[in-house]
Amino acid sequence: MSKSELSGQINTGHSFFLPEFKPDFSQEQKSWRPLHLLNLYRVLISGIFVSLIFSNIQISPFGVTHPELFQIASFAYLTGSLLIGITIRWRWPALWLQTHAHILFDFCAIILIMHASGGVKSGVGLLLLIPIAASSILSFGRVSVLYAALITLVLFASQSYLKLTLDISPSYAQTGLLGGVLFITALLTNYLVNKTEESVEIASQREVDLANMEQLTQFIMQRMQTAVIVVDYLGNVKLVNDTAINILKLTDKESEQQANLYEYSLELGDLFHTWKTEPDFHVKNITLEKDATELTVKFAALGNKPDSGTVVFIEDNAELTQEAQQLKLASLGRLTASIAHELRNPLAAIRHAGELLSESPSLEKTDHRLTEIIEKQSVRVNEIISTVLSLSRRQKAEQETINLFHWAQEYLDEYIQLPKERFYLKFASEELEVLFDQQHLQQIFNNLIQNALRHTIEHNHHFRPVVITAGIDAMNKTPYLQVMNYGQSIPKEDVAQLFEPFFTTEATGTGLGLYIARELAVCNSAKLEYIDIKEGACFQLSFADPRRKN
Repeated sequence: MSKSELSGQINTGHSFFLPEFKPDFSQEQKSWRPLHLLNLYRVLISGIFVSLIFSNIQISPFGVTHPELFQIASFAYLTGSLLIGITIRWRWPALWLQTHAHILFDFCAIILIMHASGGVKSGVGLLLLIPIAASSILSFGRVSVLYAALITLVLFASQSYLKLTLDISPSYAQTGLLGGVLFITALLTNYLVNKTEESVEIASQREVDLANMEQLTQFIMQRMQTAVIVVDYLGNVKLVNDTAINILKLTDKESEQQANLYEYSLELGDLFHTWKTEPDFHVKNITLEKDATELTVKFAALGNKPDSGTVVFIEDNAELTQEAQQLKLASLGRLTASIAHELRNPLAAIRHAGELLSESPSLEKTDHRLTEIIEKQSVRVNEIISTVLSLSRRQKAEQETINLFHWAQEYLDEYIQLPKERFYLKFASEELEVLFDQQHLQQIFNNLIQNALRHTIEHNHHFRPVVITAGIDAMNKTPYLQVMNYGQSIPKEDVAQLFEPFFTTEATGTGLGLYIARELAVCNSAKLEYIDIKEGACFQLSFADPRRKN
């Protein structure tokens, strides 16, 4: 994700631990707001002057020199302020034109009121400071200095006019002092405005950088294979990535809302409370009650303060078990390769000696039976060695998306040469897909089918069909495949040993079929288990959530 893409998401993002800030005004409203404030000042000043006129209260020096001019200027100032309020509300004409027109109007009105009140000595000229400062803020340039120079010249002209018409002694020193104050106000306001603009620009850049970092952090966390949940000090979820949603099997509604950790999982909520009360507590294994998923949970604080947030890391133990299984198979492969080499040589010698012995013309009939036993058991031992070698040589699972319905039909047509009446397929959907190694699935399915056919009992001169069922588990929301046969049920004392290596109830069996099937299932993050039913036997292969394929 580029920086421009990240910065474009600033307005939609929010901080992990602070409430989302929503400004009260749009950008256009912010541009016109200073004019509103300046007009309020204008209405307030002119309103005070008009109130003095209507109340017939004479407050020196207002209107002392030219009472009529004072009244006319005050009424004009108030009327103009009200009209200005309307133009600001309509936002017509343009902002820059209204800004300069309003400030010039202030200068003219205040200078006339000052002139009617006796000139600079009246002190009314101090009211010019606000328009000067406003011109610096609103014009964003050095126009305020030009206004200050222009006003100073007008003030000097006003003093000269008062001297000529009313014979009032001019106060040029005070006029110059007021002009200097106007210049200082203009320059100082310009400086502060420039500094403010620089600060705003720096703050905006920092905001962009922080927003980019936050978006980048979320981008990385969403693509992590480790499940991550970010919570505040109260346990309120601020961020949850897709892996955590899949592991916890959250619905879209649950993942979108800003919920508490307890609403995601009671076990996680209890662990978080323990983490907050016990600083040394870091790692814990839990089992989710709703689907019996085994998880490893770790906590990490985001700061040293009590109200700092916490990152919760969640690992699915099924994946860890799968990795351990791969290591175990690799070790088993090296061990069995050496054992097979040591066993097959003497086994071949024993079998060859038995064959030579059976060809002896002087061998009695009872001895022939012994040579047959030697041959048969040699073949069985060789099959066990071959089976163990095939398991040890098994490579890492190469998972692919498989349509269960079409795959099962093709398998039965190609590999099981039996009438279709011997099988009954019951699929919840023809579009059911799983993520699995196709060769592994074929070996597991073949073992289950062969066992089911072998233990199906004939009924009324025909065999009842082997039932193959596939669907989605209502609780775990994961696909499953069942193979069930009608026949004798497995004794309860044998159920616990079904998946143990070399456990078999048949004299000719190796006892490795179900063990290998379960090991291959674990290699694909799946689970093979026996389901107890009243008549016959049922084995279920529960697949991993296909949403986690990425």
